[in-house]
Amino acid sequence: MDTIEGSETGYGLPTGGCLMAVRSLVTQFNDLFSDFNRYISPAYHHDRCERSVHMRLYSMNKREFVMVFVVLLTAMGLVLFIGLTGPPITLTSKVSGVEVLKHTNGSLPQGPYVMKTPSLTVYNQRLWLIAVVLTGNKDDETYDKSFKISMSIKGITPQHETTDIVKVFKNNRTRHLLCKQQLCNQVPIAHIAYIHYTHYTFKVDFYNLETFHQKYQVKEVIFYVSVFKTAITLVR
Repeated sequence: MDTIEGSETGYGLPTGGCLMAVRSLVTQFNDLFSDFNRYISPAYHHDRCERSVHMRLYSMNKREFVMVFVVLLTAMGLVLFIGLTGPPITLTSKVSGVEVLKHTNGSLPQGPYVMKTPSLTVYNQRLWLIAVVLTGNKDDETYDKSFKISMSIKGITPQHETTDIVKVFKNNRTRHLLCKQQLCNQVPIAHIAYIHYTHYTFKVDFYNLETFHQKYQVKEVIFYVSVFKTAITLVR
C-alpha cells in the first residue's frame, strides 16, 4: 500500500476486488436458484409424494354394477308411474256449444260461440282453447273435412276493464276435422302463452261446415279451456 507523505491516512488501490465481488454474487445466486429449483422441477429420483398426488381408479364388480343398474331402472319406473297415475297438472273446464248458442241465436255448424273463461291468475301461466265436434254419423268410415274459423279475443282486468287482444280474423285459419263415427278429433282454437288478465272472452265462428252438417249432422260442439293448476305452478 502506498502512503501520501505528510499524512497518516492510507489509501489502497483496488487490485481485483470488483471481479471477486461479482464472482461471489454469481455463486450465491446459483446456489439460491439450485435450492429453489428443487421445488419447481423435482428430479426423477425424488420421492413420488413430493411430485404428485396419488390417483386411484375405483372399479365395480359385476354384482355392484347389476345393483346400480337395477336401482336406476327402479327409479325411472317409479317416476314414470307417478307421472302417469298422479294428479293432472292442468285444470280443464267444459263449455257446451248448444248452451252457448241459446244466448247468441246461432247454429252449430257456424256459431257464433261466445265464451268467457273462469277467473285466472298469473300462476295459471298458459291457456288452451280446444273444440271437439260430435256428430250423428253411425258408419264406420273415417272422414276428413277442412274448414275455416274466425276468432276475436278480449281480456278483462280485475277492475272489469275490457281490452281487445285479438281483433276479428275472418276466414284466415284453416282447421281439419278427422272423424270416426260420432267422435271427431280435438281441434285447437287458441293458445295464450302468458296470462295477463283475470278473464278472457272468445268469440269463434266456423265456416264451410254447412255441407258437413247436412251429411253427418253436427249434434254438439264442446269447448275445453285448459290452464296450469296454480298449486303445480307454485311447486315448480
